[in-house]
Amino acid sequence: MSALRKLRVVALDCDGVLIDDTYLDVIARFVTDHGGVYDAAAERDVIGLRDLVVAEKVTRLCALDQPAEETLKQLWAARQEYLREHPIRVAEGVQDCLTALSGLPVRLVCYGGRTREHTFDRYLGDFTALLDAEVPYVSINEHRPGVEHIARTVFDIAFDEIVFVDDVSRVAADAREHGAGFLGFPSSPAHARQREFMAGLGVRHLPASLAELTPDLLVMVDEELATSTHWPC
Repeated sequence: MSALRKLRVVALDCDGVLIDDTYLDVIARFVTDHGGVYDAAAERDVIGLRDLVVAEKVTRLCALDQPAEETLKQLWAARQEYLREHPIRVAEGVQDCLTALSGLPVRLVCYGGRTREHTFDRYLGDFTALLDAEVPYVSINEHRPGVEHIARTVFDIAFDEIVFVDDVSRVAADAREHGAGFLGFPSSPAHARQREFMAGLGVRHLPASLAELTPDLLVMVDEELATSTHWPC
């Protein structure tokens, strides 16, 4: 693989990209079950924020007469119940995808809203050797959407030297605002609105599977970032 012109870091979201996402379904069900309206406006407002902020917004959506902390506890309980019916699975093709991307001259890192032990080690720990040796995983719950934290604080690079792969449009908006690379990965029927939101933001690339997340696609994104054509004017 020849040298890339811009890219130095490829950042892969765990939930919804490398493992099953559960949060969209859980939040949608919770809001509906508690008398709220879960529509496009609600999804755009709620998804991709810190846990407590999500709980605050859900509390208002459902007109619940309780502290946000109590709503957060209930959301976590609802998620545990959901997981009993829908256990988290590692996405098909993770090994092949990470092996291919690890051949690029970049630092390959995962990120997510939970602690490393909660999500990464449990479901993706077997793939650690394919990721950056120093920083294989970054927890972003307190730094959402996470673009600035990962690019500037964790890796100390320019925004146009990193590409994010995520299933949430709020990260796409954050990447566009900062001029970072972004690949949309709306991975389930529950992500239909996220796909629409991403398209509306001007996201150029929406791989349908990990098999489409290839070194050639990253080379294309690198060229777009190098020529300032990754985002529409």
